[in-house]
Amino acid sequence: MFICVKCRKEMRCDKNGVGADFGNGHVYPSDRYKCPSCGQEILYATNPIYDKDHTSQDEYLDCKKKD
Repeated sequence: MFICVKCRKEMRCDKNGVGADFGNGHVYPSDRYKCPSCGQEILYATNPIYDKDHTSQDEYLDCKKKD
């Protein structure tokens, strides 16, 4: 269970199959959770995988370091 720090509400799973993409094929398969009150979102990530072609997840979030 995930609790929103701001709202003190239980977050709900909004989407499965979201890849946190850190570049060069370094992807963390994740589920996205959302607070029903304020809309804050988090990713619950598992072990990283190599996915250079972006084919294993339904959606990808660009998490590459910005300079």
